[in-house]
This record gives sequence, C-alpha cells and structure tokens, in this order.
Amino acid sequence: MRNIFSGISTILAVCTLLAAAPTSAAPGDLDITFGAGSGKVITTIGTSQDRGRAIALQPDGKIVVAGYCVNGINYEFCLARYQFNGALDTDFGSGGTVISPFDSSDGLAWAIALQPDGKIVVAGACYNSTNGDFCLARYQASGALDTGFGSGGKVISPIGSGHDAAYAVALQPDGKIVLAGGCRNGSGYVFCLARYQVNGALDTSFGSDGKVINPNGSDDDRAWAIALQPDGKIVVAGSCKNGSNFDFCLARYQANGALDSGFGSGGTVISPIGSYNDFGQAIALQPDGKIVAAGSCENGSKNDFCLARYQANGALDSGFGSGGKIISPISSSTDFGAAIALQPDGKIVVAGSCAGVSSYDFCLARYQANGALDTSFGSGGKVISPIGSSTDYDGAIALQPDGKIVVAGSCDNGSDYDFCLARFEGGPFGYRNCTMDIDGDGVVLATTDALLLARTSLGMTGSAVINGISFASHATRKTWPDIRNYLITQCGMTLAP
Repeated sequence: MRNIFSGISTILAVCTLLAAAPTSAAPGDLDITFGAGSGKVITTIGTSQDRGRAIALQPDGKIVVAGYCVNGINYEFCLARYQFNGALDTDFGSGGTVISPFDSSDGLAWAIALQPDGKIVVAGACYNSTNGDFCLARYQASGALDTGFGSGGKVISPIGSGHDAAYAVALQPDGKIVLAGGCRNGSGYVFCLARYQVNGALDTSFGSDGKVINPNGSDDDRAWAIALQPDGKIVVAGSCKNGSNFDFCLARYQANGALDSGFGSGGTVISPIGSYNDFGQAIALQPDGKIVAAGSCENGSKNDFCLARYQANGALDSGFGSGGKIISPISSSTDFGAAIALQPDGKIVVAGSCAGVSSYDFCLARYQANGALDTSFGSGGKVISPIGSSTDYDGAIALQPDGKIVVAGSCDNGSDYDFCLARFEGGPFGYRNCTMDIDGDGVVLATTDALLLARTSLGMTGSAVINGISFASHATRKTWPDIRNYLITQCGMTLAP
C-alpha cells in the first residue's frame, strides 16, 4: 500500500512540475517574459525617425538591432543591444545605444552580421549631395568603433556609376565580408556586390578590384538578400524588372565573383510569382541545399506574402506549394513579407508588415516544409500583432535556440518612428511538445517517466538519472543526453550537463 501511495505522490509531483513549466502560451503568442510582460519593446535612439532594419543574436542571448536614425540633421547608423529579457544592455555604447555619423552625409544601415570574435559589422548606404555609395562600419563588442577597420572603423566604397546601396551582408568563414545591393549603372539599377578583407580593404581577388556588377532583368534590379553556401558560392536574391513588371530573381556566384553557369540560365533565375509585381526581400538556405526566397507579390488589387523554393540548380522545386510557389494573404488587405528564418524542424517563418485595423502591424506566417501553412501557429498559421500606437513596420527576424521568434522594425510613436521589437512563442520545436512521456515509449509510468523527472528535479544528472530504470525496447529516449535534450527543448527546463 505504501508503494502505491508513493507512486501516486510521485505522479502528482510530476504533474505539478509540468504544470509549472511555461506551457500556457501557444505558438505565435507574444512572449510575456520579454519587454516587461508585454512581449514588446519600443526604443527611442536619435532625435527622430529611428528605423530598425536588421537583427542579430549573440551567442550569450543578447539581441543587436541596427538601422538608421535622424540625429539632428542627417540620418546616421544606429544600433541598440538588448538583454535576453528585452531591457537595454547598458554595457553597450551609451545606455545600450550607439549612433555613428558618416562625415556630413546621410548613412542608412540596412544589414548586420556578427563576427565570431564578437565584433559587429553593419552595412548600408551613405549619401552625399550627388550620389550614394556602399558603406560599412565595424564595432567592438562594447559598441565602440573598431579603429583597426577601414578609416576609424568605417568604409565607404563607390561601386557603380551613380547611386549604390548595400542591403545585405554575409561573413565568410575566412573573415571576409560580402555586401550585396543595387547600383546605378547607366540608365538603370543592377545587382552589385563587393567583398572586403578583414581590415576593410576591398578584396581584389573578387570580381574586378573587389566589385561585381551584374544586370539580370531589363533595367531595374536590386539585391535585397544574401546567403553563403557551404561550398563558398554566394547566392543573392531580390527583384528584377522583366519588361513591364518586377519578378523574383536570384543569382549565384563562384567564390571569385564570377556567375555560376550551373545555376539557372548563366547563373541567374527570374521567376514571376503573382499576377503582377513580385518583390523578393529575403533568402534562406536549407540544409539539403534548396533555396527559399520570400517577399511580397501583387495578387490582383493587393500585395500578399509570397515564397518560392528552388532546387540547388535554380529550378523551382515542384514539391513546394504549387509548382514551387506560394502566395499567402495574411490580412484582408495589403501584406508585405520582409524577412525569413528556417527552424531546425524544417518549418519556415516569414515576417513582415500587414494591414491591421487602422494601420500596418507586425505579422508572421509559419509554413510546413511542403509549403502548407502550419495551423499550430497563431490563427491558421498566421499572426498579426500591433506594437506601437499606429503604423508598425517589421523588417527583420531572428530565431532563438529555444524556438522563440524575435522580430524587429520601426513603430510609429505618434509623431515619428522608434526602434521596436517583439518576441513570439515558437514551438512546437520549443517546449510546446512537452508531455509526461519522458522516455518516449507512448505511455506514462511511475517506474520510468515519473522517476526520471523526479531525479532531474532533485538536481541529479548523467547516469544517476537513468540508473536502475528498465526502458521499453521501443522507447525513443533511453540515454541521459536524449532525456536532457527533451526536457530542455520541449519542456523549457534548465538542466546541468
């Protein structure tokens, strides 16, 4: 009788522990552990017009957002770093923010990348009275400009014959920095890239003196996203004018900057997605080598989220959506897809801005690996979330290791714009699959599952957790590493190795 009561007590303890785990929030809900219980953060950086454009997650969980701000007269690069809970990190810059002027010109930061040594690379465009150029800055982990990079931490590079703007940045394993964007070359804009040495000097082994200019469409091509393949090839995505309208377009380059003739037609791919203008804004590489591009497409009288997935050779992947393409209305009006992230479970998250009740709000959609909306996320796979007092524009996304989704952009505060962030519950590859079946054998037993959880809750680790337990032959988790991984990733527990 004592053993029966002991078993019941243990099961009740397990139920209590699991009930205490953070399982009340559903995938797509705002994360109330972020932003003082609201799931949202709004930050004033400059004197006006603060636009968050890019986001990166540090290994320690801190969040860095980059963009541009008016600081007096000119637009300038600006950054903010946040603690895991959304509070500004006062060890960064001045009270958690940094503003960097580029001489007397306007500097607009569009992209960010983190080096393995903790330094922060920010890229964009710098404008003077006649044109714009690629520009980038590198910061120490403290937020101070890295004076060992370029001139005082900054680099300005003319690429084409007129206005040049870098919208994307990627770091090679050797430390070289690749920028992609749109450059004026004669009468129109074309895809353009530049590669820099670790010290900020142009890498003359790439393209022509470190630069590549590549027309794809008829006269107006802009690259908005970049990704590096494991083999060193560079994939760039954006939108290209194809006669009377814009289409998704991609280009793949060899490591030396030459177009990869094994991709698409001579190294480029142009894909009409919707019924008229299609704007590719983001790109992600799957582990199997497939390429996912996302953006917004005109579908009749309004814009919707749209995606396309390509085989490694540039052909559309017919196993994704309809013929490799997806068009998803998120709101009842206009929707702009701007950023993409791939989950470890193969699901695809796209973030952007969607027409809400009276203005634009942050919005997200999550898709299964085959392109179908993931109905476990938000409402039918979609989330629309107002952040500020009026119009909110989401332009960046990052995926935390625990499955939570952080998005960043700019939000109207009534008179101008501020940086803003929101964090959403991720699941189901986070803690949303937490059940009492700890060993994964399909049943819950006091002699296995309850005992495992009781031991870990008492601080036991390693072989001490599984000693003396007889697992079913079909149990999927019979070792401490597998059990620990399940309790951390699926149940939100914090456990020692």
